Amino acid sequence: MLRLVALVLACLALAPGGARAERRVALVLGNAAYEAATQLANPVNDAADLAQKLRSLGFEVVEGENLGKRDMERRIGEFADALDGADVGLLFYAGHGLQVDGRNYIVPVDARLDVPVKLRLEAVPMDEILDIMEQQAKTSLVFLDACRNNPFGRGLSSSRSAKPLPGLAQFDAARGSFIAFSTGPGSVALDGTGRNSPFAAALLRHIAAPGQSISDLMIAVRGDVLKATRDQQRPWEQGSLVERFEFVPEGGAAAVAAEAPAGGGQQVALADPPAAGLERAVGDLTGIEGFVAGRYLAPDAGRMRETVRALYADNALIYGTPYGFDALVKIKQDWFARFAAWQLALEPGTLAVTPQGTDRALAVFTMRYDYRPKDGSAALAGRARVTLGLVAGQGGWRIASETSELVQ
Repeated sequence: MLRLVALVLACLALAPGGARAERRVALVLGNAAYEAATQLANPVNDAADLAQKLRSLGFEVVEGENLGKRDMERRIGEFADALDGADVGLLFYAGHGLQVDGRNYIVPVDARLDVPVKLRLEAVPMDEILDIMEQQAKTSLVFLDACRNNPFGRGLSSSRSAKPLPGLAQFDAARGSFIAFSTGPGSVALDGTGRNSPFAAALLRHIAAPGQSISDLMIAVRGDVLKATRDQQRPWEQGSLVERFEFVPEGGAAAVAAEAPAGGGQQVALADPPAAGLERAVGDLTGIEGFVAGRYLAPDAGRMRETVRALYADNALIYGTPYGFDALVKIKQDWFARFAAWQLALEPGTLAVTPQGTDRALAVFTMRYDYRPKDGSAALAGRARVTLGLVAGQGGWRIASETSELVQ
């Protein structure tokens, strides 16, 4: 039910021809502020930037930063609930990770692994998260930037039964899974000196390339990391996928969320750059607020073709799937025809705009919605967090990517 409502909010419960849009769910975790171990520079930035990127690609995201053991287990539980009925599950973790006797562990920020017996009490086995994903999703994707030096090695090495080793160990990859490591098994990755780690920066740079398989993605990521680290770090992957997976399908426009996060990195130009004399700059919050409140949340159902043409760029990505103009018009028309009345409103103070160069922006806001069906059934009412990737052109702003998720 939650998934149906989330898709309904975007007026895209069904794809053209009755096909269902692929449902994608991600768990994104970044731990850096360790209490009893070396603090790390990049994981919180890495997690925040990747969560934003994945939302722009149609993922529902459960995220957490600097989590202790209890909060980490709570997020994993939320992820497990969200995976129910999902097609794709994804885990990204940045922070301290370690392997002991061939088993890999994620380390919460409050872990104190001064004696071996605490390992299973204070760390989280990665294979348990993978089991959850593999049981509930057809495709499981894992990205681990967790191969820094093991800061707990001295305490763990005092036990004959616990043998800590550098880096992470290989997993038993179940059918339909793909696991990417920031460096090779048993090797140590670099934390990086910029906003992101070398691995996360490369992943953010390449993940939205249209028509790119996940194997090709890792080739591009590996090349960037080798170059950035002068061949000191070589990303590695293992998997058993039975179908090709693409973050952005062939022919789909790349999401307009940052190809590199705000504050650093290379910007990627649009294929057809808009004319120079734009009426508003991307950073103009007032202009984007007017677009959201006055146009996006005020659709003219009687002139839907004109409404869609004014709101959306060609082949806009809706939950990661590109939609042509006619298909999008039909879906919107069919949706609004079901209701006698509706009200959509921007919740004051919730709009956040992230500029991406001079002609792109990411707008995130909370929307209140209230749909009243013509058949007299119960109203669909509540709140949703909407993420719009915007591109500027001669006619003003257009939506190039759109996702939404329910909020309490």
